[in-house]
Amino acid sequence: MMFERSSAIIKDAKKLSFEYVPERLVHRDEQMRRLETLFRPMMADSLPCSAFLTGSVGTGKTVTAKRFCEDMLKYCASSGKMMEYIFINCRIRSTEHGVILHLMRHFDPGFPDRGFSADEMLRSLKKHIEGGARPLVIVLDEVDVLLKSGNRDLIYQLSRLTEEMRSSSISLIMISQEPVSDMLDKASMSSFKRANTITFDRYTKDELKDIVKARAEEALMPGTMNDDVVDLLADIGKGYGDARLVIEMLETAASIAEERADGRLGADDVRSANAMIYSNVSENKLATLDMRRKLALLAIARAIKSEPYVSITRAEKTYSVVCEEYGQAARKHTQFWTYVQDMEKMNLLDTIVKSETEGGRVTYISIPDIPPKELAKKLEYLLDSPTSNSEFEL
Repeated sequence: MMFERSSAIIKDAKKLSFEYVPERLVHRDEQMRRLETLFRPMMADSLPCSAFLTGSVGTGKTVTAKRFCEDMLKYCASSGKMMEYIFINCRIRSTEHGVILHLMRHFDPGFPDRGFSADEMLRSLKKHIEGGARPLVIVLDEVDVLLKSGNRDLIYQLSRLTEEMRSSSISLIMISQEPVSDMLDKASMSSFKRANTITFDRYTKDELKDIVKARAEEALMPGTMNDDVVDLLADIGKGYGDARLVIEMLETAASIAEERADGRLGADDVRSANAMIYSNVSENKLATLDMRRKLALLAIARAIKSEPYVSITRAEKTYSVVCEEYGQAARKHTQFWTYVQDMEKMNLLDTIVKSETEGGRVTYISIPDIPPKELAKKLEYLLDSPTSNSEFEL
């Protein structure tokens, strides 16, 4: 029967969703502490507070804001206080009317989408908030989309509503890839403090490894993925510092691995996932390589097999065999290393230097964007074509 086969890899698919908010965030403790400091006046005296969260895509801004608001709700529940928060994605609600309507429907789900001006809705919103007699936190995600479309006055109006309230307050958390302070007008900026900006740097490779491990522990069956595969995922994501990318790749790789019966998520599953999401390898790019670099890349693809990495020493041994197969003299180590560096610049492979347990440092090569077997097939096809043979003497 359909859907009756038990999962061998994925334990809880919800934990791989972008909407999932972990109980504890990895490598965002500093930002959480800063938010706690900024919002202490709201929790102590119901005073309005604000924060600007800024950073590149996938640096944890949204999930940090959600985790912080959820933690505040838990704190209030345990200490007899009350508060609530409303989360709005301004890419979806990109107009003043859309944002205010979303706020109104938090309090009145049946509120009509037409027939009321922005001022009328704001007056009604104020009554609802005062009637609740509790602090309200409004989170505006991707607020730069809203501000760039000429809706700067809304921020000012929301910040000023609190001045007219007796028993409640409105606090704002604004999230943007760009500094919000550069987009607000002077009237809006007068309600906020530039010092309330919290920066989210791109994740490092080691931080991405910790994120992958934490998410895999929650989402995957125990023992389905080894540390080398975690390394490969982090290697792919390190150029972007983007946790969303590596989580999406983990989810896709797990789904690919699920189709087999061995209960393992391997390096080739990650490469296949990367090729589906974003691949730097194409036949056109491979065709631009001269014959000697094609031979070197073919050797690396054959040597790495289905492993995450291969040492440059092992790759060179395979290179000698490949050159003999195609009737060519193998170049020496220095020239082979030059080929590797050239192809790394083309994003066809990656290199990493690892310290060995017995001492010394060894260079390893990975092919993150395509399963090596598929890459080898493409290269063999190009090498065996008549037009390629004319390049041997170049």
